[in-house]
Order: sequence, then structure tokens, then C-alpha cells
Amino acid sequence: MDNNQKKMIPDEQQIEAMLGQIKPQPSARFYQRMQTAPWTKPAQPARQKSTRRWKSPGRYAWGLAIVLFLLVALSVAFIPSFRAVARQIIYSFIFEPSNQLEVQVTLTNPSDLFNYSDPHNFPSTIETVQQAAGFYVKQITELPHDLVFVGGKFDPRYYAVTLLYAGDDYQIFLTQRPIGHGVDVFSIGSEASVQVVMVGDVQAEYVTGGWKAVSTQEISPKSSPTSSVNISAVWDDSLPQATLRWQLEGYAYELRSLGEGSPSQTELINLANGLK
Repeated sequence: MDNNQKKMIPDEQQIEAMLGQIKPQPSARFYQRMQTAPWTKPAQPARQKSTRRWKSPGRYAWGLAIVLFLLVALSVAFIPSFRAVARQIIYSFIFEPSNQLEVQVTLTNPSDLFNYSDPHNFPSTIETVQQAAGFYVKQITELPHDLVFVGGKFDPRYYAVTLLYAGDDYQIFLTQRPIGHGVDVFSIGSEASVQVVMVGDVQAEYVTGGWKAVSTQEISPKSSPTSSVNISAVWDDSLPQATLRWQLEGYAYELRSLGEGSPSQTELINLANGLK
């Protein structure tokens, strides 16, 4: 390479100086492309997109809730077990604070305390108690071979009708009253075991055992026409007594069996299913 060629080749400093003098002028096409570039868009659409992303889970949750509601509605409409729970308000037993009970009872005749199940305390026919109560009284329609109807009574204090049936070595009491009338006075011990069963498609409650009196004390003068008696009792699960309770169409029902030959749980439920 001759000296003339070497002189035509710029050195590094000359190149930097030449580049520093270059001032590019963007063309109209450059400005048009820059106007449509993604990074030149305003921030508001980006916020709207973000908002839509945040709203999507909310819409999904609402959709899921609607689907679950429809499933529950269909279950209530077509599945008997769901329908029973939806229709039935549980007629819970009244639990006492403990397994010991003290109650004061006012009697016109002290012997009534011990002879409640005496047939003389149930002197009325179905028609008579029905007329006194003012509502239709159901009864056991298919009686076992050893069970007979004794009679009934209407108690205006509790607005309840009780029918007595007697077997060879047991008795059955059928009590019924409209819900919202009268007061429920039957209670169970704090440790009593309540089983949830079904009477037809209605939820019911079943418990075995009962209160066993351990002492009584008369606290009113014998000359008084009425006498008050304090009763001390304990809850006994082994007592040969079983009680089945349920509600149906605005009425509360109770079937209570008492005696060594009392029907089993299944048999008592069958009797309840046969009420008409």
C-alpha cells in the first residue's frame, strides 16, 4: 500500500468526528409508524384491560353460586331426603340441664299422679275429643293383634288430644296438637340419646328411656281441695319406654310406648306411618 492510500484511510479519531457530525432527519414514514407504535398508546385502555381481568373471577364466582343454587333447588324438588329436610322443622325434645328433675304438680286428686294411664282417665271417644279440640284427630288404623283402643282425652291446658291404646304388657299413647297452641311439657335428661329417623318423608326424633320418680312430697294441706306435690326424678335410659316425635302439616305428633312388651323402633315408626 502506497503513502497516498494510507493518507485516504481515516483514523479512529476522524471516524468519531465524522459520526458526531451526522444528524439524521426522520422521514414522514417514521412519524407515521411512531404514531401507531404499541408503546405510544394511552394508559387508560391498559387499566380497562386490567379491570376486566380482575372482574373475571367475580363473574366466575357468581356463575358458580347460581349453578349450586339450581342444584340444591333440583335436589329439594326431586330427592326425598332433601325434601324432608327442607320441609321439616325439627321438633326437638326439651333437654333438662341434668339427669335429675324436680317439678311441682298441682292435683285435684293425688291419686291421679300414679294412675295417669288408668283407662278411667281416657273416657272419651274419637268423635268426642275431636269435637272438644276443634281439629281432626288422627288414629292408628292398623292395630297389632294384641293392641286395642281404650279411649281418649282432651287437655285444654296444652290444647292436646291423647289417645290410649293397650296391649298385653304395654301401652301406647298417641298425642297430637296444632303447632303454636298449648305448651310442650315433656322433657328428657341432659344425657339422653336422641336418634333422627324418618316417618314417611318427614324427619322425626326417637329416644328411649324416661323419668323415674325417686321421691314425692306433698306440700299442701290435706284439707285443701287441691294439693301440690313435689316430684324428684332421675332420667333412666333403661326404663322400658320409647318416644317418637315429629311434625307434619302444622301439627305436632308423639307416639310413646310404655311397658316390657313395647314395640321396637321400626314397629313404632310403622304405626306412625299408618296414622289416618
